[in-house]
Amino acid sequence: MTPTTATGDLLPTAEDVAFYAEHGWWTSDVVIPDEVLETAQLGAERHYAGERDHELLITGGYLDWRPQHGDVIRLNDYVSLQNDDLRQLVDLPVIAGIAARLAGTDQIRLFHDQLICKPAGMAPSESTVGWHVDAAYWQTCSSRDMLTAWIPFQDCDDDIGAISFVDGSHRRDDTEWMRTFTEHDMTELERSFAGAAPVHKVPLRIKRGQVSFHHCRTIHGSDANRSSRDRVALALHFQDRANRYVPHTDSSRNRTVHINDLLCRKDDAGLPDYADPDICPVLWPV
Repeated sequence: MTPTTATGDLLPTAEDVAFYAEHGWWTSDVVIPDEVLETAQLGAERHYAGERDHELLITGGYLDWRPQHGDVIRLNDYVSLQNDDLRQLVDLPVIAGIAARLAGTDQIRLFHDQLICKPAGMAPSESTVGWHVDAAYWQTCSSRDMLTAWIPFQDCDDDIGAISFVDGSHRRDDTEWMRTFTEHDMTELERSFAGAAPVHKVPLRIKRGQVSFHHCRTIHGSDANRSSRDRVALALHFQDRANRYVPHTDSSRNRTVHINDLLCRKDDAGLPDYADPDICPVLWPV
């Protein structure tokens, strides 16, 4: 039995895909084996201790928490390109297979990943992740069908600060200014995007081994970690087959640059190739 056929029973049903299309998010059953998560946790610990199995082609410009940065939300980019233990989790076929089914594409490529830790004991005002939209950070992407898988390394209850969604917000077309991950005042952010219709917020309660998926336009964030446990999660940002690099300039006419633009090979036109197999490998089909 191949990995592709072995995941078949775990893929979303037509009803699940319809739910995702309506709400902009969907959560799987438990699909990640304990041993894969245990290996990933070991990899995260090694990464936080400064161990790297592979070096990136660039030495800076991306988020890379180190112990000297102190007791803050830990953000580490491109961990699966640097850590073999975490790469095993990223390569698990069922995750990308689910993403493909939800996005309605026959191919899923990695765009990039991010290891995120909210240590226990932080001040609540410092351990929230502001309401934001992933597509706001991906202005150089042609696709607006990209999506994210959020994988917690532990059970997440109301106290640990799991991810929350604004239900149905992926249908809006006025939120790509929301590069507001690091803003902590959730109430003020909500005022900035709330319209006449009520805002329906959905805080997730999710078990270890489950995976949450959300559309690139879905407004999401997370409350403070008020528990006695560190909250560790891996966010996998996925691109569908159609996604390509497109030039973009901001309101000041400055060229927008994503870190992928520095890491990926160039295509025949000299533009970043978001299908570079070394940086953006195909994860589905396997």
